[in-house]
Amino acid sequence: MALMEAHVYSTILGMDVQTTVIMPQERQPYDGDGKLKTLWLLHGGSGDHSMWQRMSRIEQHANRFGIAVVLPGAMHSCWTDMAHGGRYFTYMTEELPGLMRQLFPRLSAEREDNLIAGLSNGGYGCFRIGLARPDLFGAIGAMSAGDKSDIAFVNDGSARAYDRILLFGEGDIRGTENDLKWLGRRAVAAGGPLPRVYHACGSEDPWLDLNHLMRDFFEGLEGNPFDYRYHEAEGHGHTWEFWDEEIVRFLQHLGLETKSTYIDG
Repeated sequence: MALMEAHVYSTILGMDVQTTVIMPQERQPYDGDGKLKTLWLLHGGSGDHSMWQRMSRIEQHANRFGIAVVLPGAMHSCWTDMAHGGRYFTYMTEELPGLMRQLFPRLSAEREDNLIAGLSNGGYGCFRIGLARPDLFGAIGAMSAGDKSDIAFVNDGSARAYDRILLFGEGDIRGTENDLKWLGRRAVAAGGPLPRVYHACGSEDPWLDLNHLMRDFFEGLEGNPFDYRYHEAEGHGHTWEFWDEEIVRFLQHLGLETKSTYIDG
């Protein structure tokens, strides 16, 4: 495996950012220049770009399936353009992919070769990005992911209310770019290619009800245009053990096969 941490300047964010890149290393002699499928993997609200690497077996999974993995960081942004903060949605859709492909030319730019997944706030983020820009990603893997527009906002002076104001302001976000179901309906109406969606949540997750609302939305769309699949894991909560298992389920659901041409260890 090749593991690289890139410190690069983002013009959109106006600051240096960190991104970890995992690339499977082929056995020698190497005589090809094929492009690699790329998994853009998003951390949760309390994490950073290192969380998947530290808390899961993502390096092993990348090697097993022969894919590159890009682990960006977005602080506590929910991967959206914040009302009072960084434009992380724009960064993720208009800057980071091109920057990473410039630095790592084996990353494929083909839509079907680019997958986006995440957990918790990163699950909301991969929905937010993948549904708003279906031209960029062939599949979405959302774990423990609900729609922020389903959470009633009350400005009670709490830290949670303050964070919500930083993200979305004080108004209702239903029917806006931050409403996942609104984005999904718009994507369907546009008539273009749509990403496949794999969605999973543990039966003991404290936000299971929000995941059910997303499930009901996708299952209610005529003809299943997103090729939607939902998996509810009995006995699992909001945990890394669950997310580590589900990222493998997501890749297997897409039909990715184990590669034997890459170095083990």
